[in-house]
Amino acid sequence: MVAASAGETSDNEPPEDMNVDFDPDYFGKLSLPTYNEAPCSPAEPGPDWQGVVIVAPRRVALGVGEQPSLPICGYFLVPVLKAMDGDPLALEIRHTDTGAVVRARVVEPARNEFEVPPPDDVPELDRDELVGVSSGGYFNIDAQHYLAQPLKPGRLEVVVTYAGARSNPVQVELVGGGLSADGD
Repeated sequence: MVAASAGETSDNEPPEDMNVDFDPDYFGKLSLPTYNEAPCSPAEPGPDWQGVVIVAPRRVALGVGEQPSLPICGYFLVPVLKAMDGDPLALEIRHTDTGAVVRARVVEPARNEFEVPPPDDVPELDRDELVGVSSGGYFNIDAQHYLAQPLKPGRLEVVVTYAGARSNPVQVELVGGGLSADGD
C-alpha cells in the first residue's frame, strides 16, 4: 500500500545533466519518488470524494540518447479495507498511436516494511472497526522506473489504479531521442 508520510523525501534527485524538457517545466525539477505533496500534486478533490486523481506533463521532449522519464503525480483517498484487500498502485499506459498497452505495479518494497516489527502480542485487527475508514495520500513517481522496457515516443494515455479505483486519464506526448520498446 502506498501512503503519505509527513516530511518524507527522496534521495533520487534529478541528474543535473539530464537533457529532457518537460511541459510544464516543474516536472523536471522533481525528486522522484516522493510520497508527500509536491508542486505537481493535484488538488485534493474534497472530503466527500474517493478515488485516484493524477496529473502528468503534457509533453516530454527527450534529448538524443536520453532514456524516457514520465513523472506521474497523484492523490488518492480510498477505503482502508479496499486498500488492504486490493492490488497495489498500478500503471496502465496506452500508446494511442499504436494501441499498445503496458501495465506495471508500483511496488516500493522498502515502503511496505516495518522499521521495527510490531510486538507479538499486538491484537489481531478487527476489520469491522475499519468499515467507513479511508486512507489518503500523495504519490509522485517516474512511471518509466516500473516498466520493463523504455517507453516509445508518441502520444500516451496514462491511468493509475488503486484499491479498485481508476484515475482520470491523462494525455502525454513523448517526443525526441528516446529508445523504442524494441530497442531502436
